Amino acid sequence: MTHDSPQYFYECIASRFEGLDHPDDVRRRLSVVFDECLGQTRLAGMRTLDAGCGYGAFSEAAIKRGAAVVSLDIGERLVALAIARAGSRGLVADVCQLAVRDQSFDVVISSEMLEHTDAPERAIKELARVLRADGLLVLTTPNRVWQGVVRAASRLRLRPFRGLENFVAWRHLEQWCAAAGLEVLIHSGFHPWPFHLGLHSAARMVEKRLARRRMARLMVNQAVVARKRRGCPATT
Repeated sequence: MTHDSPQYFYECIASRFEGLDHPDDVRRRLSVVFDECLGQTRLAGMRTLDAGCGYGAFSEAAIKRGAAVVSLDIGERLVALAIARAGSRGLVADVCQLAVRDQSFDVVISSEMLEHTDAPERAIKELARVLRADGLLVLTTPNRVWQGVVRAASRLRLRPFRGLENFVAWRHLEQWCAAAGLEVLIHSGFHPWPFHLGLHSAARMVEKRLARRRMARLMVNQAVVARKRRGCPATT
């Protein structure tokens, strides 16, 4: 894989990535991960992998909660930004081929990374492999039902991001977690409509009522909390 491949798009925009990211989306994802998914989980001292760390917003949030964080991304500049921001350790690697020992982490966080891999199922297997027994994977990713809309917006130049975008279907995410030895504890939706449209208070009301019901399968993004089963062999 060469550095001009679609997987390296975010590395190419590393210096301006944070400025291009929508602050309302970032705030909502941070809240979903740390308040809703990990709200009852004590992170102090927990070995935590931020897989797809980008410019380090989630690494920073985990560090502030006392976690021992490794910030991982495919791009060297992105990892350097995350380290500088969060004070974490860094690892430059492809999440589909992690040079990390089995059961190295208590918690794995991955927000909006999975869709930027060419093999999402393989990425989940690797994240599960490096997670200890009873450890937690907290993952957010766009919902496949919105792939066409996002591609149209990109063609019309209504969004600043390109690169590889391989959205995952709701049921496939559950199936791949199960195949990797993960028990899905929570599977919820958020962003009932594109966050660019505003109406954030209304969106929170919709999420409160429907985020864990069947209608959540139509929301723009999905979040999973999954626990690694005891006795599950490492997947390769």
